[in-house]
Amino acid sequence: MWWSNNVNWDGQSHWSKYLILSPKYMGPNALSVPFINNGSIDSLSSIGFSANTHFSKGDNTQNLVLYGNYTTKQNTISVDVQFVPFETFQLSHEKKTERKTFYLDYYKKKTVGDVVASTTIQLFQKKRDKIQLALRLGIRMPSGGLLTMARYADVPSYWIDIGGGLPFKNSNWKWIGMAGFLVWQTNIEKHRQNDAILFGSGFEWNKKGLRLQAYGAGYSGYLNNGDRPTLVRVNIEKRKNNKVYIFRLQQGLHDFAYFSAEAGARFILEK
Repeated sequence: MWWSNNVNWDGQSHWSKYLILSPKYMGPNALSVPFINNGSIDSLSSIGFSANTHFSKGDNTQNLVLYGNYTTKQNTISVDVQFVPFETFQLSHEKKTERKTFYLDYYKKKTVGDVVASTTIQLFQKKRDKIQLALRLGIRMPSGGLLTMARYADVPSYWIDIGGGLPFKNSNWKWIGMAGFLVWQTNIEKHRQNDAILFGSGFEWNKKGLRLQAYGAGYSGYLNNGDRPTLVRVNIEKRKNNKVYIFRLQQGLHDFAYFSAEAGARFILEK
């Protein structure tokens, strides 16, 4: 049998023990790098959606994302939720072999994804003209399907970070950066948890409802089993009346071999 020969099955161990729960060996939405914390909460309560496509050798993926955000009237705390309600993918046999997928779901090509939620708290609001700081706490809930095909890890994950923005004097530009840690459960008996340093840095430009971001981000786990994804992102958002149009590009650099594109819109809700 292909699967038992591929993983050198001992005849007793559960198939999930042979999977590698790290970004390099999972689908593009499984253990994704969080968006950068730019030191400011999202001041717009909204709901939205986007269409995403991810390209890599042996794995092409398309999915939808639903977004929701609630912000307090004082713009001091925001709660963000996102969910992948539909994902379709095309995996080559070579990629299935590399990821040690389970034979029973070999021909499946559709699934649903995880729910990811975060809360961001604005810090030192009175000093925003000089420096912008925000604390963020996030959690990934294991609602995704097809662990058998290494699409989602089916484990909880959480992260905490502090993000900052440093405005340039007499300019629409600012430096943005974040630092924190990200943790997720593994299937390794001696290492039941993987702890990673979370990081990101880049620049942001804002003017008349248009926001541009360009930054690098990633995290570095301690097991070194494909758990150190690094990527660059370009984010463009344009507000027009009660809508915000979204366009993002993403290129993996290490332990994340995907080029991704996203387009969508958010609909602003009255506070």
